[in-house]
Amino acid sequence: MDELDEKLIRILQKDAKRPFTQIAEELNKIDTTIHYRAKRLETNGTITRFCALIRPEALGYKTGAILKIEIGGHILPEISKDRTRTFAKELAQNDSYLMIAVGDEPMIIHALMMAADEEDLNERVENIRKSPDVVNVSVVPVSSVVKGWEISGSPD
Repeated sequence: MDELDEKLIRILQKDAKRPFTQIAEELNKIDTTIHYRAKRLETNGTITRFCALIRPEALGYKTGAILKIEIGGHILPEISKDRTRTFAKELAQNDSYLMIAVGDEPMIIHALMMAADEEDLNERVENIRKSPDVVNVSVVPVSSVVKGWEISGSPD
């Protein structure tokens, strides 16, 4: 990947619907070059998909939190490690999570979750706590996203 690819990726991250002719003008290249580069980045897996980013408020989400979910209590540590990954995948099926990650700590899940309001947030967290696999849930409320609009859908 060279400098042109990096510039193209940054532009597409901000607006994937932008015509290649406009991108070519901005980068002082011909549009066939930009089209070829974008197609190559997609084919080689650098660009995994083009998608629409939605403001969470448009879906009724007005509050959010960063969660640290500790999984454990199993007889064998390997069971807790496996359950951490499967629990994370189960959470990922819910659209209210904007990000879910399992860190180097094999039994910790980090998640950015959105909710309609504080009551909804508390209810969702309590449902997580009810799981027999969950040892602890730490909640850090989020009032706004300063950087990371690619995740939140709010470029302001």
